Amino acid sequence: MALTWLALMVLVGATLPAIVRGLLPPMPRRISGVTPQAVVVLGAGRRQRNGEFSLTTRGLRRLELAARLAHEHGLPLVVSGGLKLQGQGDEAPSEADLMVEQVRRRWSNLTVLKESDSRNTWENAVNTAVLLAQHHVDEVILVSDRSHLPRALLCFQSQGILAQAAWQKRLPKQAWRPSAGALSLLPEIWYEWLALVWYHLRYL
Repeated sequence: MALTWLALMVLVGATLPAIVRGLLPPMPRRISGVTPQAVVVLGAGRRQRNGEFSLTTRGLRRLELAARLAHEHGLPLVVSGGLKLQGQGDEAPSEADLMVEQVRRRWSNLTVLKESDSRNTWENAVNTAVLLAQHHVDEVILVSDRSHLPRALLCFQSQGILAQAAWQKRLPKQAWRPSAGALSLLPEIWYEWLALVWYHLRYL
């Protein structure tokens, strides 16, 4: 009986935004005095349906925020992510290709730079740093999900890029009201904790 109540309490706690916020990986120390020269957005995967490729919902959410920030601040937008899918042939677009297509439809006035060779967050940072250096940029706004940003910021900082973090808030404001959205974030959070350990061992 005690185990049943404990399991119930854990399940309820996992639906509370206040609890889930406390589980998020901590952000790196904030760097003051950053004057962004570009907005960088990281891809969040692709999906295929009936032979057509499109961005995931998470990817679209990131891109919308990044494009809006680039428009508001008059900055170029850098989209990063995605080799071709294995077994899909040369016609399969990269994540960056799909992001550029979306931007051209909705924000045709933006200057867009594309990095389309990266396979993970580390390569996002390494390859984007090379692209930014070609344009004499080393201070950016970095857009991703809150759970992913600690790892992404560490990777970009390791390449000499000063970055301010930006993300769409996904947790409800009501901190102690149960939320399915809070529960759905848990797999992402645990994944990011494991990824941080792996990245510190391999890259950082």
